[in-house]
Amino acid sequence: MSIELRAMSKKPAKQPVLSGQALDLLAARFRALSDPTRLRILNTLMAGERSVSELVESIGLEQPSVSRHLIVLRREGILARRAEGNRAYYRIEDPTVTRLFRLVCGGLVERLSDDLDALPAARLWKGEGI
Repeated sequence: MSIELRAMSKKPAKQPVLSGQALDLLAARFRALSDPTRLRILNTLMAGERSVSELVESIGLEQPSVSRHLIVLRREGILARRAEGNRAYYRIEDPTVTRLFRLVCGGLVERLSDDLDALPAARLWKGEGI
C-alpha cells in the first residue's frame, strides 16, 4: 500500500467545512478531470510539454476537438500554454493534478488486486500453481 493510501486509511483528520463557493470551484475542477479525453491529454502531458499537433497525433482526435479540451483544462488552471511561432505548447501547470492522477491510479490497482485475490482461482490467473 502506498504511503498516501495508508495515510488516507488512518483516522481522518478534521477537515474544515467548505463554503458553497469553494464547493463550486471544487466541482468545476472535478468536472474538468472527469472526461476520458482530457485524462488522455493529461496522461500524455505527464511525460512533458507537447504541441497541439503532437497531442492530436498521440490522442487520435481531430485538432478542433483536442483544442476544446485544452481550453477547459487551461481555464481551470490545470494546464499552461506557451506560444512559439505559429505553434502552441501545453504543459501541466498544477502539480496537484499529477499527484491526484497517481493517487487514483494507485487506488485502482490496489482495489483491482484485492478483487482478483478474492476470486477462488486467483492464483491461477496470477501464474501461481500453473
